[in-house]
Amino acid sequence: MNINKKTERQIVRLIIFSGIVLWAVFNYKIFIDFISFIIKLFLPLIVGIAIAFIINVPMKQIERKVFNIDKRKHKKMIRVISLVLSIVIIFGVIGLILFLVIPELISAINMVGQTIPKDFTWVNDIANKLSDLYPSLEQYIKEIDTKSLIETSINSAGSFVTVIIGFLSSLISRIIIFFIGFILSIYILLDKENLARQCNKLMTAFVSDDVRNNVIKVVKLSNTTFTNFITGQCLDAILIATLLFIIMSLLHIPYALIIAVLFAITALIPYIGAFIALAVGVLLIAVTNPIMSLWYVIIFFALQQLDENFTYPKIVGKSVGLPALLALLAALIGGSVFGFIGVIISIPLSSIIYALFREYVNERIEKKKAK
Repeated sequence: MNINKKTERQIVRLIIFSGIVLWAVFNYKIFIDFISFIIKLFLPLIVGIAIAFIINVPMKQIERKVFNIDKRKHKKMIRVISLVLSIVIIFGVIGLILFLVIPELISAINMVGQTIPKDFTWVNDIANKLSDLYPSLEQYIKEIDTKSLIETSINSAGSFVTVIIGFLSSLISRIIIFFIGFILSIYILLDKENLARQCNKLMTAFVSDDVRNNVIKVVKLSNTTFTNFITGQCLDAILIATLLFIIMSLLHIPYALIIAVLFAITALIPYIGAFIALAVGVLLIAVTNPIMSLWYVIIFFALQQLDENFTYPKIVGKSVGLPALLALLAALIGGSVFGFIGVIISIPLSSIIYALFREYVNERIEKKKAK
């Protein structure tokens, strides 16, 4: 039986791939540590690409719709102006949200603080009642080793300080990674066509045409899916949040603005995000008016039904096309690894993988039917 060179290469690749998979299975701890190390090593670049994708959404619209960059001579200047305007718009929106929400948040905290009793005589009343109900409780309290309790508290305080230091260290590290990623994203966006040409040259030189065409296909699909997801999701979230704000304001339900903004932000997280907005809203409103919190729950679920059955399919459509369970898992994994940016990029990224896998499965089925 003669085997041609192409079949030999395929067999060799299959053997190598199988060997790598078997090694990864039997040495899964080393493999996971290696993947974690690679992710940490390239994390600033990954964050930079993610930020570039986000900024590119308004930037592309400004270039095409406002400046008509394809018919202009000074394309570099238009690119810089479009990039600056996009950054200003994004950070301006974030700043406006904070400007509107922070006073409301302070007001809510003050309101909660006013509801807490200033007179702590109720604590003594409860203690006296417990002593009357359980006479042995007073003797038990006297037998408590106060010195041991203080030492335990000091040790716990030391552990608490360690946790705080670890949290601050992690926060600073994430801020630095975000800053480096932001700088990288600017370089990527300013020279994206040249980078694309260089990548195309490298693939032409080192990989086959089939591989190069597949990579280009994946990149185009990624760009389309991500752009449609970001624009559609943001428009849908703004629309539903605006309706929520209007209805709550008409019914004089407190904290309408802060709850509507929270709803718009958490709408990027499937399922969990909605329940975060619901829980926080109920807690805030229940402090001042428990009956109003019930009305808020009714309004919330009514708008959720409107969103799921009408606005979301119309605005976002099937651009993401990811099953609900996979979308939820993608958001959880992305958020745990990359934070809020991970939540945003994980769903369209998973949608791309899902679309490619679905296409591959359909092709395999068609080939089997053709035989």
